[in-house]
Amino acid sequence: MARRVRLRTQDGLAWITLCAHDENGVPLGFTPDLRSAIAEVLDLVEGDRHLRGVIVQGDADGWPVASDPIDDFSTDFDAPDLGALCSRLAGLGRPVLARLSGVISGGALALSQVADLRIAEAGTVFVTHAFALGAFPSAGTLVRLARRVGGARAISFVTGGGPIEATAGISRGLCDLTLTHPDPAQISAALKLLISEGVPRADAALDDPGGYLSALAPLRETFAETPFAEVGHRLLEVVESALLLPLDEALSFEQVAFEELSAEPLSHALRHAAACEVLAQHLPGELRPLDPPAPMRIGLWEQPASLAAAFLEAGHQVALGASDLDSVEPIFASIAEIQEERVRQGALEADRQEIDWARLGVAVGAAGFSGCDALIVPGDANEEWPEAALLAETRANAPAPASVPILIRAGGICEIVPAADQDREALRRLAALLRQGDERVVLGGPGAGGIVEHLRLAYIAAAERSVLAGASVAQVDMALRREGFIKAPLRLADEIGIDRVMEQFARLKRAPGPLLSLLALEGNFGRRHGRGFYHWSGGEARPVLEQGEVLTALRREAGIVPRRLSNSQIRARVMAELANEGAWLLQHSRIHRACDVDFAARHALGLPETLGGLMFAADREGLLTTRKLLRTLREEGAREPATLWDVLIRNGNRFADLG
Repeated sequence: MARRVRLRTQDGLAWITLCAHDENGVPLGFTPDLRSAIAEVLDLVEGDRHLRGVIVQGDADGWPVASDPIDDFSTDFDAPDLGALCSRLAGLGRPVLARLSGVISGGALALSQVADLRIAEAGTVFVTHAFALGAFPSAGTLVRLARRVGGARAISFVTGGGPIEATAGISRGLCDLTLTHPDPAQISAALKLLISEGVPRADAALDDPGGYLSALAPLRETFAETPFAEVGHRLLEVVESALLLPLDEALSFEQVAFEELSAEPLSHALRHAAACEVLAQHLPGELRPLDPPAPMRIGLWEQPASLAAAFLEAGHQVALGASDLDSVEPIFASIAEIQEERVRQGALEADRQEIDWARLGVAVGAAGFSGCDALIVPGDANEEWPEAALLAETRANAPAPASVPILIRAGGICEIVPAADQDREALRRLAALLRQGDERVVLGGPGAGGIVEHLRLAYIAAAERSVLAGASVAQVDMALRREGFIKAPLRLADEIGIDRVMEQFARLKRAPGPLLSLLALEGNFGRRHGRGFYHWSGGEARPVLEQGEVLTALRREAGIVPRRLSNSQIRARVMAELANEGAWLLQHSRIHRACDVDFAARHALGLPETLGGLMFAADREGLLTTRKLLRTLREEGAREPATLWDVLIRNGNRFADLG
């Protein structure tokens, strides 16, 4: 516990250093252990009458940062909450200086708002993700910031998220001054000046209550008609309390509002979705991701320009090859466009673009990859690489190993299917390399089709089943779009191509539905052929007028009595079938963590983060309830519920317990 807080006293000043990592080097936020240690240090400071001022700082790695900033503000009966610690720090009766460095977020924001003087080192950035998680930074952060700079500017920071650099942070009320590399003598001198001249006011915004309130007026419509409407409403209430109530009452009001918001289903869903993003940065079983590999020479055969551009920006050399050399030139042009856009965004310096471009070359055939440290080729590579989809950290001119991992790239997800005898450390290095290429990496398993293909087909099949049950094509797609799905399932099928969807069903040994089969039989293959589930003209999708008659005939033949389905029923049916597909993938070790199913569904299907994820939603709905619905849908031709449902229910577990 004491390892994460260090206290040093010198010349009447107390130096409190907060460590950003635990003893294993894992980054952590303001955990219960850290908060308890801070309380013990404050006991010592309060009891030492010779101390004239306090300096709070991070260690060489910066201040503690939680992967979920809401955790910093959690209440634990075995440790003081952060709000109580901030109040104690504010009530010491001695000037407090915060020396800010690294990333200031969550608990670090709360403590820095208590300080009488905030000095930010060069490179410090201020970030808050709490609003995106359905809440706001608490422990007095919002109230104290609003009293400094006004409620409107406080809300702007909280909803904007950051990052905000140190110099810009001064006008935002996040720090008071910046120093490039402040040494202890400078910090001590600043605090002694603060002691001698007195503590400046931290509530200047309260001097103009009329201006304070008028600046809030335009914000009242900002959050309307969005999933964050209630969060925005509570934000406004809290910053108004900062103006209208005494400080202690406003802090209590803020705490209650935070607790209520963070307990809402929206916040739980958003936090789960964010946690899936974090967990996806390392493979199952890893405490933390492997550091990015040092620059190497990478061979890319028939790979996208975006991967090459990302590898170049990460400092690697890239040898680009393709079976048709004429196709290489357009890839080079695409890489140049990507780099130019990065320059326009300010993410890449113009002179760095030229340096990166100099590390790009062309490979002609297998010999052109001689000397490469890693080689990435398609899963259906030609006879030059008969077994390989990827040779990671293997010289391209060396004999290929008997088995190598395969990459399946689809729907914005890069799935690694390891070989049976795959070395775990090599797999970690491979994942780290792919992430440098801006790939969203998921660990898969052996079998036909990839994770994304399984989820997409389940999505399309569930949507088609809803149509046969009584809904229209347009209603099903609209119902899911209104729930926040970015990609409507039947429109997605048209865009993929009905013929290709049918091929995927055959590859997975699944039977397509009767409407899909009829569309394929009649040659209505979707968007590129002008007709599928929709009529396509000029890129616009329009209903097929005669589709009602076709559906009536298909329903009669299948013995289906159509009924009216509400949007919520459509959503429940589709989500249940998707969750069942996720359960099947988990049961057959095609994917290894429930959170990875949620991660893949979000990026490949456009599942809204406000739902949390497929398996998260099934947990929240209740496994018994979802399994009951799945058994009903089985009578309509849906897949049998995976055995995993029964195992989890029998043992009193949830999908959240699976990794």
